[in-house]
Amino acid sequence: MRSNTRRTAVCGMFAALAVVLLAAGSIFPLATFCAPALAGLCAVPVAVEFGLKAGLAVYIITGVLALFFCPDLEAVCIFLFLLGYYPLLKPWLDRAARPVVRVLAKLAICNLSVLACYGLLLFVFPLPALQAEMGEMGLLAAGGMLVLANITFLVYDAALVNLFRIYLYRIRPRLFPPG
Repeated sequence: MRSNTRRTAVCGMFAALAVVLLAAGSIFPLATFCAPALAGLCAVPVAVEFGLKAGLAVYIITGVLALFFCPDLEAVCIFLFLLGYYPLLKPWLDRAARPVVRVLAKLAICNLSVLACYGLLLFVFPLPALQAEMGEMGLLAAGGMLVLANITFLVYDAALVNLFRIYLYRIRPRLFPPG
């Protein structure tokens, strides 16, 4: 009973922190991409301590609450389509035997997620400001942005390795002391 209460409380706290990060990201224009990346990290401690299902629960709860409380729909969609679940998926992807397969799988996930996210934001639930911005950029510039998104994603993927280590060896002993 006590462990269920603890798990629920920890999941709730990290989901709330992720929603606050996403909401705060709408204050600064450049945080449209940083806030979802930071919010996605909130599910990692939960997954490490209580399992993948609990981490996925934090991701889902954060996504649902963010849709209601965060004014920046683009940041929320980036969280939902890529940066919210990717830190949970990364350990599984890193088990691929060949590095080339790992990188290609990660880039495929990134590209499919980005295209689905912006397809939804441009054509299904159109955001006028985003449509105007994309219209001004042109197709070549949009392709360039996709290339930059891939490079940034690979940097984020590499940074996650160190962030996982920092959590496991520095933060975890303070949050969840042994014994």
